Amino acid sequence: MAFTRLRRSAGVAIAVAMAAPLAACSLPKPPAQPPPLVSLASPSTDDFADQATYQSTLEAIRELKLEPQIEGRIVLMPMTEGQRVRAGQLLFRLDQVQQQAQVNASSAEARKDRLNAERYIFLNEQGAVSTKDRDAYVTQAIESRDRVIASSATLGYKDVLAPIAGEVGNINAKLGDVVRPGTVVTTVVDNSRLWVRLDIPSELSWRVKPGLPVLLEAPGRPGLLARGSLSFIAPSVDKNSQTLLVKATFANPDGTLRNGQRVSATLVFDRQSRPSIPQQAVLLQAGKTFVFLAVQPAEASRLLGRPITPEPPAGALVALQVPVNLGSLQNGRFAVRSGIAARDRVIVGNLAQLRSGAVVRVAPAGTGAGGSGS
Repeated sequence: MAFTRLRRSAGVAIAVAMAAPLAACSLPKPPAQPPPLVSLASPSTDDFADQATYQSTLEAIRELKLEPQIEGRIVLMPMTEGQRVRAGQLLFRLDQVQQQAQVNASSAEARKDRLNAERYIFLNEQGAVSTKDRDAYVTQAIESRDRVIASSATLGYKDVLAPIAGEVGNINAKLGDVVRPGTVVTTVVDNSRLWVRLDIPSELSWRVKPGLPVLLEAPGRPGLLARGSLSFIAPSVDKNSQTLLVKATFANPDGTLRNGQRVSATLVFDRQSRPSIPQQAVLLQAGKTFVFLAVQPAEASRLLGRPITPEPPAGALVALQVPVNLGSLQNGRFAVRSGIAARDRVIVGNLAQLRSGAVVRVAPAGTGAGGSGS
């Protein structure tokens, strides 16, 4: 009995083992993956700038440091930081008591010497005094007058006036401080016109000419800050750095720009209309740029030199990878130098899933296929 049961068990095991391959062969195949969904775009003509961007700092064309010409104590300070001032407006005044007394004394001495000179001139004309005596008194009167002029000029240094219209900067002294020549009390900055300095590589110097447009942008801030133009070109290239110094000037009527502000300055050498394609249509491989064109199967077979397998259904389009020579990237589009024609349709999206000869599905108009090939 035991032997009979053993034979039955062995028979069942053998039957199961033989049935397993048959069951595996009869499993349904997984459904074929549908062709990738893509969007198509035709090259369009856009305006591209031939340009170079440099980092620089805005500088006020007129920025003056104010310091006293003579030593003195600040007794009046009507200015405030950030204040708009006009040319000739009083900013601060130094103690004038001693200097005013000296001017008064010099003026009194000059009046006395002038009267003496006038009297001796009259006496000389009458023959009462010699010409030598007359000339001595006239000389003395002239010297006294000059001393008054000098004292008055020194007194004028006590009043520090705004030399230009602009804004008062940081004030480095306060009322009652004693200041000396060379001590910068404040600055007056005119932000109505500013410039940037650009160091252009010498190999580009032949392209630089006055009036070329320069565009300003601020780091971390989208959008254009200002438009200006080249106003100065150095006559020589720096022999050490082999760069050419140029300056671009910018009007600043609304005060958006600030002296000392860091900016990106783009010098535009030229503008040209070129065919362009979206950035999302470009595939980068091994340092080279490619696009996928959507073409008819017969065209793909001819260009690839082989039949398309499996045979695409009627009306299908096939992806064809072609190399392209691209220019600069501006506003999300690459300028096309060569590689595709205006009638071509490039595939946008899902580029990593594509290969030459693969059938693709075109997304309905107004829908995006997504993906990026860069």
